[in-house]
Amino acid sequence: MNSKKKEKLVIGFFGIIYLVGFFGSIMPAYRTLFLSLTPLILILSFCAILFTLRTPIKPTFTFLLFSGLVGFIAELIGVNTKLLFGNYHYEANLGVKMAGVPVIIAINWAIVTIGAAHCSAILSANKLARMIIAAFLMLLFDFILEPVAIKSGFWNWEGGLIPAYNYICWFFIGLFLQIIYFSKIKHDANKVIIALFLFMTVFFICLNLF
Repeated sequence: MNSKKKEKLVIGFFGIIYLVGFFGSIMPAYRTLFLSLTPLILILSFCAILFTLRTPIKPTFTFLLFSGLVGFIAELIGVNTKLLFGNYHYEANLGVKMAGVPVIIAINWAIVTIGAAHCSAILSANKLARMIIAAFLMLLFDFILEPVAIKSGFWNWEGGLIPAYNYICWFFIGLFLQIIYFSKIKHDANKVIIALFLFMTVFFICLNLF
């Protein structure tokens, strides 16, 4: 199977997954079931990225691990010390935790980071602009995700208010990761990675409307 056909199949598969997931999530009878599938969808999305990676494969794979680790460590610091993001805690819907942080969060950080990077690569040819755009895309994603995550019982903020400090931390951690990415890796935009980032973003935008 050539790479273009493989990409189309993967994009089509996840288009269906997110469409079904949206309708399942807004139906009260099935909402709990579909929420419980969130870690599985993130794992499948990560596998799809690995399955369709183009050259340079090894540096990109290494970066995925690195960005996931950085994001996870940032969450550990945030949850346990409040020095990053603010005063928040994770609920049980995202599965197994380590020191209060769901392990699956590392995969989410990796997907969002590389997704924003690939989207920014089609918006600008300038490396510095790509870094900044990608960091803002990560910030935008978190801004869209937060209300849904709270309503879905993924995590909660002290007092029920999302602090501006959360978004400041997201931007600068995202910028740090994008500087590393664009400094170390040269790539062609991957349609699967872009599609997954857009599917996730549109999915949460739609859930915010219901």
